[in-house]
Amino acid sequence: MTALPMQSIKGLIDKVDFAGKSFISINDMSNDQLLNMFELARNLELFNRDKIDLFPGAQAALLFFQPSTRTRMSFQTAMTRLGGAVISEANPQVTSSAAKEESLNDMIRCVAQYCNVLVLRHYDDVEAREAAKYSSTPVINGGWGHWEHPTQALLDLYTLWRKFGTIEGKKVVIAAADLIEARTGHSMAYGLARLGADVTLASPKASKVPEEVTKRIREELKIDIKEEFDFNKQTFNELISDQDLVYLPGCSAPAGATAEAFKKIMDDYFVQHETLDAAREKGHMIYVTHTLPRRAGEMDLAIDDTPNQLAFEAILHSVSIRMALLASILGN
Repeated sequence: MTALPMQSIKGLIDKVDFAGKSFISINDMSNDQLLNMFELARNLELFNRDKIDLFPGAQAALLFFQPSTRTRMSFQTAMTRLGGAVISEANPQVTSSAAKEESLNDMIRCVAQYCNVLVLRHYDDVEAREAAKYSSTPVINGGWGHWEHPTQALLDLYTLWRKFGTIEGKKVVIAAADLIEARTGHSMAYGLARLGADVTLASPKASKVPEEVTKRIREELKIDIKEEFDFNKQTFNELISDQDLVYLPGCSAPAGATAEAFKKIMDDYFVQHETLDAAREKGHMIYVTHTLPRRAGEMDLAIDDTPNQLAFEAILHSVSIRMALLASILGN
């Protein structure tokens, strides 16, 4: 890939047309804006391990009320690659004034004064959505409650787009033993459906994707989306045998007495490498990606050493797509 002149990259930023805006939901961007940002990210891939001084002096604040490795570090990397700087609070319940019962609204009002863009991860999406209204600087949702995680979906959509050159017409199954709390799965369902993928949601019926998500896709966006329920390992692997992508948004197994029962349900949605091998021998490639961190029992780890895995390829793409998102918000 040949690097574009700086002026051309600035032109791509302008084309996204998102300067000064917050990114709270994947639905905050139009299809054209998403695709234009993918083009911007593709041209920024050259700087995944380098630097382009697009925003010297710009400051990003990372405020994370939940543990994070990839989201936090990729945003830190992305901002410094763009020539900016980062201030980070990774344990605010202990080291910030949240420990003194400061409200999130007040904290956001203050932290916004220190930065040009603020990335927030929070365990309560209702509280986070309300607090974002108090920010004087654009806010990025770095994962809120069980509602949405739009930047994770963004990088997974981008990875699929880079692999195929398009998302339209691709067959994707989003699968987990619990899709109620799979915030990334919710964001991904919106993005995939809007960009023309053939989407199937696979889970136990008792823990399906919230109706808020499916109803909006079907009734407001006027897009069909399939739901299939209550698999066993055999029927699930039959389902994925003709898919282009198996998307695993992960699930948190409960602790205590219900943990073993939940693990048995997880086993019904276990991706077997033999299924992928058989399809590959017939000339069909089934890609598998996981949002990470993953739990034992969600997929055969032997898949990591096959051409089918996309999870770790997505990690590299996370830098360039988050560079593109930050650049689009910071503007020219």
